[in-house]
Amino acid sequence: MGAQSVSGTGPLTAEVLTSFPTFDGLAAADASRIARDLTRMNFDAESTILHEGKSIQALWIILSGECIVSRTAADGSEMILAELKAGDVFGEMSFVRSAPHSATIRARTAVSVCTYTREDFLKLASAQPSAAFRICSNISAVLAERLRKMDNWICELVERPEAVNHRDEWQTFRAAVYSNWNL
Repeated sequence: MGAQSVSGTGPLTAEVLTSFPTFDGLAAADASRIARDLTRMNFDAESTILHEGKSIQALWIILSGECIVSRTAADGSEMILAELKAGDVFGEMSFVRSAPHSATIRARTAVSVCTYTREDFLKLASAQPSAAFRICSNISAVLAERLRKMDNWICELVERPEAVNHRDEWQTFRAAVYSNWNL
């Protein structure tokens, strides 16, 4: 079952929360506890929700609306990385690892989101480790899928004839990514 657009300003139900991939498979009691910890926010179109380089350790769940994920290029221009819609989650990289946001999230349309803070997650992990494990597993699956897509895309780029001058750069990058696990 895919997540649905949720209207209104009341709390989410456990059933709606578990329709989001990040919370899939949670027991109803755990989902209810998490739903009580969520903070709901609304943003106007064109509002910046997260800033690249800043850090807010929270998961952001899009209830309705659309967002743009972008990053600032070396020349200062904006590079669009992804488009997000209701049911998508962002902020997970800074949620699982204390690090600045790697991208900016901007509302394309009016957006309603819920946030789940790292602090609330750590409380859940102490009380219900199996629920925390389920959330981490779900986040890992999302990140692994993104990495798989990125690997495929990079391989396609490197295989192009015009990329011959950048193959050494790719090999250096690949060696660093796949051999330096001391993050």
